[in-house]
Amino acid sequence: MVTTKPFADVSAYSDYKDESEVLFMLGSIFRLNSVERNKNDQVWNIQMTLWNDDEHDLKQVLMDMKEQFVSEETNLQVLGKILWEMSQFDLAEKYFIRLLEQLPPNDPLRMDLYQDLGKLASNAGNLDKSMEWRQKAIALKKQNPSITSSSISKPKNSI
Repeated sequence: MVTTKPFADVSAYSDYKDESEVLFMLGSIFRLNSVERNKNDQVWNIQMTLWNDDEHDLKQVLMDMKEQFVSEETNLQVLGKILWEMSQFDLAEKYFIRLLEQLPPNDPLRMDLYQDLGKLASNAGNLDKSMEWRQKAIALKKQNPSITSSSISKPKNSI
């Protein structure tokens, strides 16, 4: 199994002949050794070490995330939850809403998405928007009592 990512020196193809350029494969992981600012040139010098897939400290974090989300069906909600964990709240909201737009009106997943969007809005301090999303969840529950959600039973406690 390959654990290193390929890279290539592309300096010969650069428009700037006095610069060294290296192209790294997407997904390459680096450890920062030092970051220094050259005050004369207004340039930052960053020294990094390329790590292979088995050496970095993120391996356990990535394995934990994989374990956490692998049991769930992969969809835009799972992507939204991963983005939420990464504090990418605007992107999480975007994917939750995109999935809502794709779902039929009575899909049980809508309940969870309304709850997720309500929590996101609440975390952002937008309590009015949070209430709107939670009211949509409650309205959907009233229309379809058979729909279940892990969070709909206590909507007031999460506001």
